[in-house]
Amino acid sequence: MESQVTSLSISLSEAIQTAKIVNLAEIMFKQALKQKDKPSQLNPSLQAYQNICNNPDFQALVDKDFMTNYNVLYNIQMNDIIAQGGLPDLVYYGFIAQHKSTLDYVMAIRGTQNILEVIADAFLIPTTFKEFNNNAMVPSGFYDLYESALIVSPPDASKQIVPLLLKIVAADPALMMPDARNVRTTVAGHSLGATLATYYAAAASSGLGKGLDLTVCTYASPMTGDATFANTYNNQVADNTRIYNVPDVVPKVPEYFENGVNIYTQVAGGYKIDSTPYPQVKPGAPCAHQLPVYEYVLERLNGTDNPAILNFDGGGCKATS
Repeated sequence: MESQVTSLSISLSEAIQTAKIVNLAEIMFKQALKQKDKPSQLNPSLQAYQNICNNPDFQALVDKDFMTNYNVLYNIQMNDIIAQGGLPDLVYYGFIAQHKSTLDYVMAIRGTQNILEVIADAFLIPTTFKEFNNNAMVPSGFYDLYESALIVSPPDASKQIVPLLLKIVAADPALMMPDARNVRTTVAGHSLGATLATYYAAAASSGLGKGLDLTVCTYASPMTGDATFANTYNNQVADNTRIYNVPDVVPKVPEYFENGVNIYTQVAGGYKIDSTPYPQVKPGAPCAHQLPVYEYVLERLNGTDNPAILNFDGGGCKATS
């Protein structure tokens, strides 16, 4: 049983705010799928972000002032890996933005949304995490997705870049985030996105990003690697918050057994929440994994009861009286 950390390395308010930023990426992709908007599935516009922030249906779930306070610099694309010989297909996974006043950066990576990514999640055979030089092992499906990641300019951005692999940016964050040496960078993700955020932070802390002001905040993260990976990460990434919900099964996977023991483990910084005491939340593992449920519980812990958060996806995770 994982022990509770004594306190969050960030405040509850910051954890809630960061969850809302990650949820913006999740809603962006969900809406693109729902509307069969192929361009937004690949590379959403700045206007598409503004439309989500303006939509009353989403204002309990996202920071409605996000586009007022931040400039979205880049979108993040990755391959959806198709089993049985299919071709990889780039899709939208998140974004990198910069605060207009503080110049702080935030990177937000969404969670698993479709069957192709579930297949990728199943590729659990260990592979070497090349950014560490100690044979640390991570699940190959997660790492393949990370290695496929590109940063690209939104189509309506005034400044357009040549697409660049995210792992190149991780090796030298100031290459594309020129203020990174002087401000804080928050790297955040949910579910599969939490794993990918962890890999970015691990890579950045091993390259020219070592010593930068890096904060990691993840929600519902699966196990990201073996003990060598976790120990190295813990030694290099000092400011890590990994929020997990007790009834959520995802933080307990993946499993890859050697000599009867699962080689995968969690990185440090675990902060336990529990949605089961709240009658407003529909019980069961599927709802326990949803980012809005995490948001709702964090809001309750911070002294606010906002049931509108649970209206996401038609209110499927809102308990009926």
